[in-house]
Amino acid sequence: MSAVRAEKEAASAGGSEETGLLHDYKLERWLSSSRRPQPVRRAPSLSAGGQYDWAQRVQYAVGHAVNRYYSAEPELRGHADAGELVDYRWPRRMADFESEKSYWELKDSSARHLQSFFVSNGYEGERPVMLYERFETRVPELEIDMSMIFQVAWQGKGEAGLHLQKFVVERDSRVLEGYRHAARVFCRQAFGADPAKIEVYQVLRGERIELSLNGVSYEQSIDYLRLAYAGMEEESQERSCTCGQCRPETEAAAGFLLC
Repeated sequence: MSAVRAEKEAASAGGSEETGLLHDYKLERWLSSSRRPQPVRRAPSLSAGGQYDWAQRVQYAVGHAVNRYYSAEPELRGHADAGELVDYRWPRRMADFESEKSYWELKDSSARHLQSFFVSNGYEGERPVMLYERFETRVPELEIDMSMIFQVAWQGKGEAGLHLQKFVVERDSRVLEGYRHAARVFCRQAFGADPAKIEVYQVLRGERIELSLNGVSYEQSIDYLRLAYAGMEEESQERSCTCGQCRPETEAAAGFLLC
């Protein structure tokens, strides 16, 4: 990870030359929004009512629960209650959900499945090597920098690569495919090896999803990101607004989502 920080320092000291920067959360938003029409210009993280929707609020609560659990001393985790961890940042406004019944069912489901995940995940007595941390690295093949937020990452015994774990509320195959390629390219460039395992946990279903790299070459991942980045840049130029009144998309939204 020191190599990643060194690259960040070198980039900041490189003068005024501009370089492209691909954020993983912007890639996810773009992939997610590409499956549905957006007739009205608004910040992509906002619902029609100008507020974060229920899924984003639940994602925020889940992120805090996972972060608090794995921030605790390993010997104390066994005393942690997933229900209390989820409740810490669970949204208080029932109006953001379809119904009061949905509100409580989603909260109960999130707590139960996170508790099950914590118990069965393994790595007892260990600390993750990364926990909701953001890193940047250079991708020479694309001539851009990449920024990624790693939710939970473990160093497997006898494995060169990391075991990455990502928690999601809703399953979106396009987003997961993008994450697979982005994580692979980032880890290869920043840490010198592909991830040993890329795992996604769909919280509301309690489902573990492994994103395999078998049969997918590094060059294919590079090509995927090249096309995605070009599409994002083209769409950004088409939608650019100079009125000064539109709410800008900033990293504050990523901070709200904590993932």
